Amino acid sequence: MTHSEIKNLQRRKTEEYFSMKLQWRSMTEGQESRFSEYRERKSLVEKDVNRTDRTHPFYAGENNPNLIVLQDILMTYVMYNFDLGYVQGMSDILAPLLLLLGNEVDSFWCFAGFMEKIAPNFDMDQAGMKQQLLHLQQLLTFASPELAQHLAQKDSGNMYFCFRWLLVWFKREFSHRDIMRLWEVLWTGLPCANFHLLICVAILDTEKDILIGKDYGFTEVLKHVNDLSMRLDVDKILSTAEGIYHQIVSAPHLTDQIRVILGLPTIGRSYTEDSHSDTEDKEASPKAECSRTKETSRSNATTNGNGTDQRVLFTPEADEVTLEYNGIQISVVTKTVWALLA
Repeated sequence: MTHSEIKNLQRRKTEEYFSMKLQWRSMTEGQESRFSEYRERKSLVEKDVNRTDRTHPFYAGENNPNLIVLQDILMTYVMYNFDLGYVQGMSDILAPLLLLLGNEVDSFWCFAGFMEKIAPNFDMDQAGMKQQLLHLQQLLTFASPELAQHLAQKDSGNMYFCFRWLLVWFKREFSHRDIMRLWEVLWTGLPCANFHLLICVAILDTEKDILIGKDYGFTEVLKHVNDLSMRLDVDKILSTAEGIYHQIVSAPHLTDQIRVILGLPTIGRSYTEDSHSDTEDKEASPKAECSRTKETSRSNATTNGNGTDQRVLFTPEADEVTLEYNGIQISVVTKTVWALLA
């Protein structure tokens, strides 16, 4: 986009935003009294805003103008997407964006773009969340079968203790500074689709010895996971997640089930076929189950420290990125702030 195009886009989106904002701001008490769905959503927004990040200086104190902006953006989003409206947790998604951008209009459109990506998280039937939890279970079973088996034996195999992580993309687990770093990585779509699920696997991997060693049951697992909030090292988690990704894609018995989750090309290999692989293959690849050593460490999503060939190729327009890993090319589309506004 040229500078002129960005300015024109800003102008159009600013006009559109304030037009939608006027729709709810101009609603009379009489109209509101006959609009029960609107009243319910307005009440939810007000309750959530009053308890969102109130310990952070940007949102602390009474009559904080930033809280008013936070509420205005969420109410305008109700008008923008009335089918979805407002669901608890959305204020957590918006709060870091407003803190970072400091501009009401930009924050709204970035929030709207982000919500397009994670809208299934807020489905009333929770179908989107259930699918992600299932995919997480499948990834953990492949990457860390010992931990997956332990959790299954302790009535935690459904991964529901990770619900909060996935619902608001780890927002309550990291500081504002760290969560924006994490989100920025996840927005790139690199090194694979659903990398946020590998972030979950990475966190669980770092806690594996405790979860298994102390023989935690469901209640203890849930408490332990919740207690990790604000105690996680984002750089370590990103490095660990990338290491797990490289181990998975290098596994000789990588199934199509896992390939689909990570957005990799399928090759017609099923779990059943892998379970009947001959003994020679198993002996040649004792780590096919993708157990990873603690020493695995890499610096970022486009570097590789195990000697394999990995490159990121940019098109001249810089809108499309191709990740090449061991001859496999994966095309992804990057998302910048203004791309979210398009």
